[in-house]
Amino acid sequence: MIGVFGGTFDPIHKGHVQVIENLLRVIDFHRLIVIPNGHPPHKEERIDPQDKLELVKVALGHISNIHIDDREISTEAPSYAYSTFRKIKIESEGFNLAWVMGSDSFLGIETWYEYEKLLEEVNFVVLERPGYSLENDISIRHILEHRKINDISELNGTVGKIFILKIDPVELTSTEIRDSIRKNEDVSSLLNQDVYQLIKDKNLYKR
Repeated sequence: MIGVFGGTFDPIHKGHVQVIENLLRVIDFHRLIVIPNGHPPHKEERIDPQDKLELVKVALGHISNIHIDDREISTEAPSYAYSTFRKIKIESEGFNLAWVMGSDSFLGIETWYEYEKLLEEVNFVVLERPGYSLENDISIRHILEHRKINDISELNGTVGKIFILKIDPVELTSTEIRDSIRKNEDVSSLLNQDVYQLIKDKNLYKR
C-alpha cells in the first residue's frame, strides 16, 4: 500500500515530523508520498513554493521510505487533491492507495473539488487530532456510516473506505509559529535546526 500525505506545511515543524514518524511506525507503507501544496485553493500562499519544498526536504530527509513529491509545487495551477490522486493512481499501478490527512482537514472534505469521486475512488487514513472529532459533525457522520472500518487490514484490495487512526496529540500549529516569527520570537525549539536556519537566512514569514 502506498500512502499519500498532502499538506500546506507552512512551515513544516516538529509536530508534522512526529506525526509522520508515528504514522510509519503504525502502518507499513510500501512508500509514503509527501506532497507539499503549491497553490492550495482554500489557503493563502505565504512564501515561495520552492522555499516551502526545500524546508520539507530538509525536515524529512532523515526518514527512509518517503518520497517528497514536487508536482503541486511545480505547477502554477491550483492544487486539487482529486486531480493529484488521479495522476498518482496511474503511476502506482498494482498498489492500493491511502490518502492520509488530519481530522481537521477531513471536516472540510465536502468543500473539496470532486470530493464525492475522491471518497469513492481512494481509501482514507484520517489522523484524529484533539478537538476535531469526526463523530460530532452530522454530515461527516453520514459519510462515515458506510465507509468507516475498524481494522486497517481492510484497506487492502478495496477502495472507498475510511480508517480513523488515533495518534499522539501534537499541540503545535504552523499559525502559531508564523505569528511568533513575525514577532521576532525564538521558535528554534519548534523546528528542525536546519529548517529554522533556512527560515532565518531567507527571512521567511516576516511579512
